[in-house]
Amino acid sequence: MKILPFFLVLFLSFSSYSQKSSSGPKKLYPILFNYARDLYPEYDKIPFERKAVLEEIANYIIGAQQLDTSAKIIFIETDQKARSVLIHAWTTAASYYYGIENVKIHSGGINASAISQYAIKALEKAGFIIYKIQGGNNPEYEIKYSYNIKPLILKSIKYNDKLNPGTDFGSIIVCSNADVNLPFVKGNNFRTSLYYLDPSAYDGTSDASDLYLEKSREIAIEMFYLFYVLKNSK
Repeated sequence: MKILPFFLVLFLSFSSYSQKSSSGPKKLYPILFNYARDLYPEYDKIPFERKAVLEEIANYIIGAQQLDTSAKIIFIETDQKARSVLIHAWTTAASYYYGIENVKIHSGGINASAISQYAIKALEKAGFIIYKIQGGNNPEYEIKYSYNIKPLILKSIKYNDKLNPGTDFGSIIVCSNADVNLPFVKGNNFRTSLYYLDPSAYDGTSDASDLYLEKSREIAIEMFYLFYVLKNSK
């Protein structure tokens, strides 16, 4: 699939883009809503090169929706513990907040592991309401972000798990190790990289909680910017 320059996609979208968006932000849970509202002034602080990647992803989503009823994206890391989990939660909240429909968000790792408790606590601190709905070595979580909205259900899975799409999806690689060790993603029609340093390297240390909070906020800013771009491309 040919990816158009971002400015051209924006121009075409005025006449042909069918994505729906509301006139104002939708209500998340109160603490989470306030957190999200305070992210907006931070958009200008995103480095230019990272904004370019986020706009490339927006370009792909718009183009995919023009060809089909929805766009599908998978965020991929090496062991699904933290980064892709935080991204999955924040993109889900951002898509709802900005009223963006028809974007199916997925995540996974080259390996399945177990979601880091520090990641769960960082999301809770931001205002998500999270319940463990299945225990064991790889617990499953219900992640809620607004009233009367179907929650996000997450556990650590491989990127090619049956829960994820097998064809016609965009893959966003979020760590350098995965980029090197996964040179080919079967079924994707778009690939790009947006690296985040791995906070799980600090699990069990006195700095872990603060580092997860910082990484969660960095991810929140960038994912909310992505959906802000989509909203304003209509």
